[in-house]
Amino acid sequence: MLQRHQLLLVYDGKCGFCSTVARVLRRLDWRGRLYTLPFQIEGLPEEVGSSLREARRTALALTPSGKLWKGAGAAAASFDMLLPFGLPLFRTLYSLPGLRQLGDFLYGWVSRHRRQLTFTYADLRHKQPPVLDEGTRAEIRRRRLATRMPSALAAPSAALH
Repeated sequence: MLQRHQLLLVYDGKCGFCSTVARVLRRLDWRGRLYTLPFQIEGLPEEVGSSLREARRTALALTPSGKLWKGAGAAAASFDMLLPFGLPLFRTLYSLPGLRQLGDFLYGWVSRHRRQLTFTYADLRHKQPPVLDEGTRAEIRRRRLATRMPSALAAPSAALH
């Protein structure tokens, strides 16, 4: 289940390259800051604020604060989650003029050629996508609401329970 402190990375579970990148990121994530799901889960792209068409073309990353990153920005946000102290190094670099265009160009090239870059199996090669659990669905909705109402990010008050 997606936790409040985790970044949700949505990737193509039928792409060997994408699945490999997701597995490597999970292995490097010693702090448990990443949660990965394939976009093939019914309704997931729409839940995070995107579309099925866009999810087929690019990775999506939904931050704990509710910001949705796409493509090279999603990669930068994912790499940042691996850094100590929550430093936004890769997102900062990605936001610099020139580097954003370079990152988007390189991401686009890899995305168009990912079938040729595949050296291993896809996570959903012979499987059906999992079902999105209600806890993860509720956390995604809380994050999306937080972009319009920041108080939704606050931790639940003990007085309310």
